[in-house]
Amino acid sequence: MTQRRIYQDEYPYFVTFRTNGGVPIFEDTKTATLLSDIIFKAGKLKGFDVLSYQIMPDHVHLLVNQTPQAHLSAGARGHSIVSAGAETRARGNNISQFMYSIKSYFIKQLRDKHGIMNSVWQRRFYTRIVNTEKYLETVLYYIKNNPVKASLQKKYYRVPYQYISWVKIRKLF
Repeated sequence: MTQRRIYQDEYPYFVTFRTNGGVPIFEDTKTATLLSDIIFKAGKLKGFDVLSYQIMPDHVHLLVNQTPQAHLSAGARGHSIVSAGAETRARGNNISQFMYSIKSYFIKQLRDKHGIMNSVWQRRFYTRIVNTEKYLETVLYYIKNNPVKASLQKKYYRVPYQYISWVKIRKLF
């Protein structure tokens, strides 16, 4: 049974995606930096704010939200406001398209720079809608403390491995 696409722009998404076979490709800081840059570029391209992320050795956690900026379009009586969500849906950008952009561009970069031909990603990703303040707090705690729980080196506690935009997060609820 195929899963239907969800077009939701009211709440953030908490997304987890993994490497194939649990290969720890992000132990290399250059690889983590590349992924970090791609996450932000895909966000701009697909209309998502990156609120937070944690890059672990073999998987990634993201907290993202569709951009809330209103766009103007000409209407019969001058200008009318079209919601960012409606425009994003019209372009076909949803969480699946955002994730596809991240994964495919990352693979393209690995092929171009290192000649790696196999996909490094598992095909699926896991997503949950963060629709309460309590769940948002739980997700942020999880992202922030994931490297602590896994007893990882200090490098995993800062950029490019960990990013949290408290300014954007405070505006959510």
